Amino acid sequence: MALAPSPRLGQDEFVLTSRRTCDLSEFNRCWRTREPMVPVVSNRPEAWLGRVFADGNRGGNHTVVVADGGTVAGPAAEAARLGVPDTAYVISRDSEEIVLRTFSPVEELAQCLQTSLAVLTALDVPVGAPQRVRHAGAQPLVVVREPDLTWAHETSPAAPDLEAVAKPSCLPVDLVPGTAPVVLRQARSRLHLRCADVDQLERLELASSDVLDLCAQFQIAGVVLWASSSSEERVRVFTSSLSGAEDSATGGAVLGVGILALDAGTRGDLSVRQGPPDPDRQGLLWLRLRDDGCVLLGGAVQSLMSGELLL
Repeated sequence: MALAPSPRLGQDEFVLTSRRTCDLSEFNRCWRTREPMVPVVSNRPEAWLGRVFADGNRGGNHTVVVADGGTVAGPAAEAARLGVPDTAYVISRDSEEIVLRTFSPVEELAQCLQTSLAVLTALDVPVGAPQRVRHAGAQPLVVVREPDLTWAHETSPAAPDLEAVAKPSCLPVDLVPGTAPVVLRQARSRLHLRCADVDQLERLELASSDVLDLCAQFQIAGVVLWASSSSEERVRVFTSSLSGAEDSATGGAVLGVGILALDAGTRGDLSVRQGPPDPDRQGLLWLRLRDDGCVLLGGAVQSLMSGELLL
């Protein structure tokens, strides 16, 4: 069994290929006496870092999944320290389902599609095996890994819970004729506006303070603006989970776009480009709108590294 320094551990520790650790003084004692070395199993939780909703090597959102999430005493503080858009903690896992808690750097999320997709890769769930993934208090999702994309859908799709509202003055965009701003009530409710002009949507600038004011006014978690082009749906999302800033990829928001598009009569597969004008900060998401009323959200999940979380 090989012994090698580990960059994840302190300078007085080494990690074995079996992932067990020993103190340097113990190693020196055993070297002098030729006695067997007694490794100590590390109690640091396993963690996975990857990108979700990337387009090849560009864009997407960095995501962390902590396998033994119940052992982390301060999950909110740890998510803030890590600083990635979403950090998920696996609270429990059995043959029936995986239960998560997900935190942004500023708040806990009632549901997160991004981490629900990522957890299957992080835990090495086999390709093609459907898995129930649930956040406490939210409807379970059915998630399936495919070779190139991972897909999720609600277990019991229902008619959308829509609330028409007046168009806020801080959103200077032209809407598609015959449409109105609506709040889609979900685990994380959002204000949706379907825009008539893609170029106008690209030029939009929205202050984070205005976003947070709208979230407080409508009791929502974000603002979603989207427009259709000949090749894809263009979506921009501003969210309370990033203190009102724009997100590069938001699975729940894009799932909401799919629910509204299905309600308007659209069927088939749609590619969705989300994020600010800079292509390197955008995410690529997919929607599959079926005749049976089911909306699937898909995206690529890329593994970057895994190891032990230094608390």
